[in-house]
Amino acid sequence: MYLTINEEQYFFTAFIDEYSRYIVHWELMSSMDGRSLSIAAQAALQTLPLDEEGRATIQPIIRSDNGSGYISSEFGSVLEYHRLVHNRIRPHCPEENGVIERANRTFREKLDEFELTSRSEAVDALSSIVLHYNTIRLHSSLGYKPPATFYRGNPEEVDTNRALKLRQARHKRKEENLKLRQKTLPLSASESIA
Repeated sequence: MYLTINEEQYFFTAFIDEYSRYIVHWELMSSMDGRSLSIAAQAALQTLPLDEEGRATIQPIIRSDNGSGYISSEFGSVLEYHRLVHNRIRPHCPEENGVIERANRTFREKLDEFELTSRSEAVDALSSIVLHYNTIRLHSSLGYKPPATFYRGNPEEVDTNRALKLRQARHKRKEENLKLRQKTLPLSASESIA
């Protein structure tokens, strides 16, 4: 994503886990050359579990557009070292890279709330936006859970806790709506608060 600050152009590059929508790594770069992108890719891969040779033990598939940095030999050598597959989208088909395109739109909309005058202000703003995006923002595609829950968390536990809270709220609402002199029977042990 392009970002212009005081007539200087920067490039926001993010590596996203498509399953969880979690931003694994991001950088605000002044150049999208192969060397810069390969350093950013290496930093993103460092967030994964690594073997004794420093290679990622998880083999994600890298999907990108056909920008010059992504087709460079430097970027290719980082992917080759980690034995990763690189799928490039077809030209003029951004919907093939829809997850990151949608994330970029979210970041762009949030950045419009800031009056950025320097690169450091942009980095600070992006840091807070990415943190919010990863840990707080609820995604409809994830069952209204934040990406962090799916990336390294336990989404089933969240669903179980939500179901329990809903049952408890329904029970309480029923008691209040009926306005009984005698309360209804309490929830069973399996439904009560742990």
